[in-house]
Amino acid sequence: MMRNFVLVLIFIFVTSCASVGAVIEGGKDLGSSIVDGTVSTIGSVAAAALDDVSSVVGTVADATGDVVDVVVENVDEQTDELQKSEEKQEK
Repeated sequence: MMRNFVLVLIFIFVTSCASVGAVIEGGKDLGSSIVDGTVSTIGSVAAAALDDVSSVVGTVADATGDVVDVVVENVDEQTDELQKSEEKQEK
């Protein structure tokens, strides 16, 4: 009887250890999956945000460049008109 009791206790201990080991491994897998998913998501969001910012900066730079070109052309036209009117007055 005592021998059977000891065998049952050993069996319960071994299966409990296996269950605890499985829970620990499952916890490790879950933890690493969460960290991996979180880092991957944050990386994707950061990359998308940087793309958006670079697009906005590029658009602003293009718009500013166009405005500067228009201003330069207008100033050039006005100075040409002033120079023509000064030349006419001198003659």
